[in-house]
Amino acid sequence: MRENIKSILLVGLIVVSLVQSYYLIYRMPGADSVANSEASYVQTEDIGPRTSIENTIFPDQMILHLKNNKHTVFYPASSNYNAIYSRLKGSNFSQFRRLSVQTVNWNEVRNDAGLEMTFSSGIPVSLLERTLDISPDSLFEGDTVNRIWIYNTANSIKPRAFFFSASGDVVYEATDLDWTSADIQQMTLMNTTATNYLYQTNGYYIPQTALEIQSLTLKLEMYTTEQMQRNLFFDPGATRNINEENGTEIYTDSKRSLQVDTKQKWMTYTDPTAPTTGTNNVSDNVLSAIDFVNQHGGWPGSYMLLMDNNSSNDKEFIFRQYIQSYPIVDTEKLKFGYMKLVMEHGTVSSYERSMLYTGINNPPLNESNISRAKVIALPGGKVLQNMIKAQIPADQTIRDIYPAYRPTLGNGVVVLNPVWMVKLQDGQSIVLTSSNTSISMKK
Repeated sequence: MRENIKSILLVGLIVVSLVQSYYLIYRMPGADSVANSEASYVQTEDIGPRTSIENTIFPDQMILHLKNNKHTVFYPASSNYNAIYSRLKGSNFSQFRRLSVQTVNWNEVRNDAGLEMTFSSGIPVSLLERTLDISPDSLFEGDTVNRIWIYNTANSIKPRAFFFSASGDVVYEATDLDWTSADIQQMTLMNTTATNYLYQTNGYYIPQTALEIQSLTLKLEMYTTEQMQRNLFFDPGATRNINEENGTEIYTDSKRSLQVDTKQKWMTYTDPTAPTTGTNNVSDNVLSAIDFVNQHGGWPGSYMLLMDNNSSNDKEFIFRQYIQSYPIVDTEKLKFGYMKLVMEHGTVSSYERSMLYTGINNPPLNESNISRAKVIALPGGKVLQNMIKAQIPADQTIRDIYPAYRPTLGNGVVVLNPVWMVKLQDGQSIVLTSSNTSISMKK
């Protein structure tokens, strides 16, 4: 009899416990989002093409030096550029020694047959060795490179190869390399049909004649806010939406947030929970940034890694989109053609990108994504020199000049017009225009 009573009491306690659990889960304030989140949750899936670190590291220019102050410049994706870069990636450079940059007279070297490659914002050697076969020592591996120069010397069957530190005061010479003087001479033959460039005393090159570049009108596609919300939040059903008067939509799960500028179709994702203590490792941060984009939006095209040298360059990274051989440069009115990530110890704390994209996953371009194309002649020679003189203040030092695409939006398309971009020593970039006016861009 006593055992039966205990059994009845035990069953009763279990029933009461189940009833209390039901009310705790389904009847407490805020229970709706908890109950619905399981049904609303969508596993993160790739919504764009993936890439790897090797595809985001490449020189922005290759300068082929000939004798008698003759030079030519090859831009990414051109046939000559690809041929040289393939040769470079198949070569080994080792046995480095550290020298002062003033050890060599570079103005004299510029008149020797040689190949100069530039990385505009500098690339850490620890990342460069994932693309090139180099064997750096510990000192070299901890540095950042912004230039590689390989050139022939008199009475030697082997050229000299230098890697320039972005600090500007030292170079690293590879004393063991598998290039010969004949390799350099063979490359100089590529100049037979290429445009000749003139060296300017400030260290940049301009073409002697106009460059013919296509102006492109490309069809646009767009990620939806719902796609990015599902893709970025672990539990999209637990997020709440706030609509600002300026047209910004904010989605938050009380920790992370997604802000969408509905006018520019620009999104900013922030995660303040990212760790902030410890030492940031640049290689780990870059690799984590690429993996994050692979899973959260992807890479609809070709992108170049740019280090943010105006801040702590071990955690802020920009990936600039290239169409054919030229980068897209955003404007004050239109953010487009790049991604920006801020990393904290391998975790994304900020992620910005356009929700618009061209639908191009590595050219060639074709009628499926081009609405219209026409050839534009970017001025060279004296005309370009006069534009520079008229539009760049005399007290400013020019670091580089290069062709780029400037985007404007149309109805379901983006128009990419070629322009000359001037990069100043302080990091500011200026668009040269055909009139005596210029458009300044943010650093």
